[in-house]
Amino acid sequence: MKKIGSSAEIVSWAPPEWFCNSFPLEAPDQRVMTMERLIALLQALLDLTSEADYTPLQKVLHVSHILVTMQGDDGLWPAEFDLITAAPLSDKRSDAPLALFQRLNTMLASCEFEHSLRCAQAKRRSL
Repeated sequence: MKKIGSSAEIVSWAPPEWFCNSFPLEAPDQRVMTMERLIALLQALLDLTSEADYTPLQKVLHVSHILVTMQGDDGLWPAEFDLITAAPLSDKRSDAPLALFQRLNTMLASCEFEHSLRCAQAKRRSL
């Protein structure tokens, strides 16, 4: 178990055969995740990164790269999804990963997530 903040606790990581492999789990039998909760967990995990320990950053980057593949043509992500298949569980959409992607770009002095950010911004402008 990894306590990350006052209310967040990661008890395990999704198994490698799942589409959402290595995503943080708050319960051993968890199969569903909301995008808002996932991003809150990742932001809290990212807060634990230090010069002495880059492991939290590596975990967040891994999940973030999978999130890039889950971005829809509308520039958004499923608000709730199945961790095994990444299938959306409702029609609701989320822009929650954008703040995480912006933070990662800033932290790393990188443009690694710029494509996802631009895609979301372009779709917002076209509405």
